[in-house]
Amino acid sequence: MASYAILVIGGCAGNHGKESHEHEHEHEEEAAHEHDGCIEISPERQEALGIAVDTVSTGEFNEIIHTSGQIVSSNGDEMTIVAKSEGIVSLRGLSEGSAVGKGSGIATISTRDIGGGDRLAKAAITYETAKKEYERDLQLHEDNIVSESHLDKSRLEYEHAKAEYEALSSGGNSSGGIVVTSPISGFIKNLSVKSGDYVETGSPIATVSQNRKLRLKADLSEKYYGKLGQIRDANFKTSYGDRTYSLKDLGGKLVSYGRASDGDFFIPVTFEFDNKVDLVPGSYVDVFLITSSNGQCMSVPLEAVVEDQGVKYVFVQDDDGDFLRREVVLGVSDGLRVPVLKGLEEGEAIVVKGAVHVKLAGVTAVPAGHTHNH
Repeated sequence: MASYAILVIGGCAGNHGKESHEHEHEHEEEAAHEHDGCIEISPERQEALGIAVDTVSTGEFNEIIHTSGQIVSSNGDEMTIVAKSEGIVSLRGLSEGSAVGKGSGIATISTRDIGGGDRLAKAAITYETAKKEYERDLQLHEDNIVSESHLDKSRLEYEHAKAEYEALSSGGNSSGGIVVTSPISGFIKNLSVKSGDYVETGSPIATVSQNRKLRLKADLSEKYYGKLGQIRDANFKTSYGDRTYSLKDLGGKLVSYGRASDGDFFIPVTFEFDNKVDLVPGSYVDVFLITSSNGQCMSVPLEAVVEDQGVKYVFVQDDDGDFLRREVVLGVSDGLRVPVLKGLEEGEAIVVKGAVHVKLAGVTAVPAGHTHNH
């Protein structure tokens, strides 16, 4: 497209004078080179860096309303189950999504062959020994053979051994392992360990949730009131991760929207989705509301866009397989892709993955005509 030619950084000759580089070392053939604004990266290097190219085409792109929101769920509906003792974990045939009842076993922790051996067995021996010592000292005290202070010490040792044994045996089984149980009924949201793993006391074993659904509450400005009926889907991105989630992929659906309350200039729009990803209830998120209104435009993955001092651009691949920087004007992103309003023509090939590596290659590229001093 001729009107966009001025946006090209530099120009590319059809033949990059590859013959003029015969004097360069063989090891430089795999490096990145820049020729009149074009960046040359060998196919082998592109594959190693994960650089992928795709053709730009026109397609439907829904109108997007970018706003903020929050992930919400019921209070106290989720608990993390931790190990009561160090040892080797054996999961009880459960997987993520499995239903569990209150008090049902999640895993068994075996303390055999760990450090000094089986802690439960040791605690049982210590308890029985302390019990016999205390009963003996109690009888001897009645016969005035042992002192009151000796009896008090014996009783404390017995009570301590009893408390430790009962704490371990309360979750034990016939094989001497310690059973880890769920304090609530629900389903396994995620497992932090696998059978055969070694855990220390207090290590997380699994997260149990009572709620199979989470809600996304988006705040819609009153100025978009006329578009409420067009909102049908949403994407969102958390503040603590780089991933953008699609409600469509999470089985999400719009459940309600209401009027702005007194003094509030935002209209609540609520979606419900499957609680099957690691999200923090109560966290605030960027929300990309997707409406049913759409048009035809070119769009590219967000990963294809690179920014430099406020200027946004993509890398276009020329007929020789080299890359040149092209400034673009963008529309409103849906969190995954973004419309290109100006700067590209349909059918052009651009870098859709690894654009940042092409940018870095351009910065560190060996200029044309570069020679070594020997």
